[in-house]
Amino acid sequence: MEWMTLISTLSGGALGVGSTLAVEALRARRDRGHHQAELQRTACVRYLTALTETETALQTLALSGSTPVANAKVVEAFRSQQLLAAHYELFLVAPPSVYSAAREAYNRLRAIRVAIATTDVVVGDDSAAWQAIHVPYDDAFRQLRVVMRELLSPGLRL
Repeated sequence: MEWMTLISTLSGGALGVGSTLAVEALRARRDRGHHQAELQRTACVRYLTALTETETALQTLALSGSTPVANAKVVEAFRSQQLLAAHYELFLVAPPSVYSAAREAYNRLRAIRVAIATTDVVVGDDSAAWQAIHVPYDDAFRQLRVVMRELLSPGLRL
């Protein structure tokens, strides 16, 4: 009888410890998932903000005078919003589909930067020259938002 009591006590203790460990492992996995999602959300917001503010800085520079604008000023405006740092941050936390779309938007914004520095395109008008460089950026930016929304809100169809 004493052996049965001892075995029952040990098996009950093992079951209690085992279930506690299993619950803690599940909680830790869930917390890692939440942390990863928050990192991705923060990186996406930073990147979208940096893209938008960099585009605004470039357009403001181009509208403040005639184009082409001196390359040093264009590069300064392009770097003013820490876009490259946000780009690298996104690379570290986002899946390849998001990073690919982010790289495309970045490259399209660089094309705007080059055009402002090398041609006499009039920013913001309806000319074919402006539309040729701005519409691809808008399309890439829109596609980036779509893949980011899919990443951050899986199952949500907008």
